[in-house]
Amino acid sequence: MLRVREGEYPSASLITYLEHAQDVLGQWLAWCQKSKVALVIVTSTEGGAVRMPGALMAVSATGESCGYISGGCIDADVVNHAGEALRSGQTAWLRYGNGSPFMDFPLPCGGSIDVCVLPEAPVDILRTCHDRLASRQRVTLNLSETGDLWLGQSRVANELSFSYTPKLRLRIAGRGADCLALARLAKATGIQTELQLPGGADIQEAQRQGIHNVTKLTVPSSLPELNDDPWTAFLLAFHDVDWEERLLAQALEGPAFYIGAVGSRATHAKRCDRLRVNGGFTEDQLLRISGPVGLIPSMRDASMLAVSILADIVAAYQDEVRFLDR
Repeated sequence: MLRVREGEYPSASLITYLEHAQDVLGQWLAWCQKSKVALVIVTSTEGGAVRMPGALMAVSATGESCGYISGGCIDADVVNHAGEALRSGQTAWLRYGNGSPFMDFPLPCGGSIDVCVLPEAPVDILRTCHDRLASRQRVTLNLSETGDLWLGQSRVANELSFSYTPKLRLRIAGRGADCLALARLAKATGIQTELQLPGGADIQEAQRQGIHNVTKLTVPSSLPELNDDPWTAFLLAFHDVDWEERLLAQALEGPAFYIGAVGSRATHAKRCDRLRVNGGFTEDQLLRISGPVGLIPSMRDASMLAVSILADIVAAYQDEVRFLDR
């Protein structure tokens, strides 16, 4: 088996319930620097499964695990099977729930979960998968009936394919309580977040709250270079005509999957008129802007508005992922 270059993927403090493939693979690669590691892949589900096909878990030779494949119903047993696979070197295919030989592990949801345990997954393939996700690219991982893994296009019959999407990223431009509350909530959720603030007390408050990815805005006519990608959501939290017009125009020229702006319906109508007249944006382009923003209209508290906005963004992100997976 190929070895990971020493020190390439330094391991931080272990987080057991990692969710995103990039994070689980990062831990898998870090553990590979010291010993063998099993990779567990959810291959199919029926009924009310907690995780989707393609969900990953890594299990070290010492029995540590990260990632999860259920709501706690079967994870410990899967870790035990992964340890056995590491000792034997044999790929294991496991089924839990309906049709499973493990009658002492019934699933309360009444469905089933199928997993594959790979004791010797190819390091070069998983490193490439991790690195593409880290560089903000979608990637497809294929699994054959014999436990072979590869990236890209299908090449054998009856293989399983799992698509992975880069993490949701959030860019917030504004001032005041609204943008800080949203950044604080996103940070707690583990979403990569950049705050763009005009300076002063807001930057100090962001730093006090442990939000350090802050870009200082100077003047509306000189914005920071746009770094949005198709997995970026942009939220405007300004109540300033000059700032909002320039920032929204910049976002509309980029690839962000979500563009939102705080304010009332009347405020949103006026800003769209300005963008239509001053920026020459079409109706289809202006429809990209969500406003008033959030799932719940007319929220007056910054913390509750943040929950409403983040829920709206996550829903849009999932819609984007489902559209691409069709």
